[in-house]
Amino acid sequence: MYTGRTETASCEIRRHDLPWMAGAQLAWLSDPVADIRAAILPAAGGEMASLQVRVDGVWQEILHRALAYTQWPCEETAERAPILWPAVGRSFTSDQLATWRANGQVPARNRYQVAGTVYDIDVHGFARKFPWHLARAGERGGIAFAECTFESSQETHPLYPFDFRLSVMYRVGAGTVAIEYKVVAGENPLPMPFSIGNHLALRVPFGDAGRFDDCTLRSPGNRILLQNALCLLSGESVPVDLLTPASLGHRELLDTVLGGFRREDVWLELNDPALLRLRLSHAELSTGRRGHTKDENLLFVFWGDPAGGFFCPEPWVGKPNSLNTGDGAVCLERGQRFVWEIRIQPLTRG
Repeated sequence: MYTGRTETASCEIRRHDLPWMAGAQLAWLSDPVADIRAAILPAAGGEMASLQVRVDGVWQEILHRALAYTQWPCEETAERAPILWPAVGRSFTSDQLATWRANGQVPARNRYQVAGTVYDIDVHGFARKFPWHLARAGERGGIAFAECTFESSQETHPLYPFDFRLSVMYRVGAGTVAIEYKVVAGENPLPMPFSIGNHLALRVPFGDAGRFDDCTLRSPGNRILLQNALCLLSGESVPVDLLTPASLGHRELLDTVLGGFRREDVWLELNDPALLRLRLSHAELSTGRRGHTKDENLLFVFWGDPAGGFFCPEPWVGKPNSLNTGDGAVCLERGQRFVWEIRIQPLTRG
């Protein structure tokens, strides 16, 4: 959909009333050449609140429940595009897992342990449930941008005993929406562990004319990582070939973990033949020869509901329960930083 022409992208700060806040800042980032725009809402976890593509002169909203905020904190993750941090998925301590194996009782709370102290944590962490700060926004070199920040505080320490600074830079231009997360560790006495993801939720089909089962997914990921009854990875996997487009009508694609990527080739394409094709990719941008994570920890997690009209192709770095096991966790020493980027590109139909 990008034509290669260079016209000025734009950033417009508007006021948006939320159920818990009147006149919240809403940053609209637009690329008029590539016909794509996104809205960023710092007050709601710094998330992307709308993602629109213009097809045949008509703006189409492709984000599920865009700008449809009803409460705070936002409990649902199958809406819009919230950050998942410092955990992805569920977290259970070794004692909780031992009890589950002994009597089959599913733990009532998600918990993790650091230096002998046990902490409660929500599924997918807590960063999405705090308001973020709009640090800067504007346009530079044909790219519209907005940066939101969130830092550790007395409110976060009972949840996560580390000092940190998170930022997310949104850029819209050259036919792409880029979402760059940066995690910086504070002066902590211990290495700071975390996993990170985005629970991107898309309307499927993208428009009103298509059908869910006609939409397809294509990706070089070649292993499905199996889950146990607690939605933790079992350690087993099965091969899969998704280079040939697969219908989202295959129900095994609606609740699964896709791995087997090489770090330079972590992407998928979603195609709604009635409207457009969308390419989604993610990569670690941290400096250093191999960065802070391994290829095996670069994942896409799928969650969808044909009746609900949505599909979540969630980019993850890390694995469920990594705060307890260390498996898949990024660990930063004091002052170190981790940089990760998600790219969303609308493509031509077909």
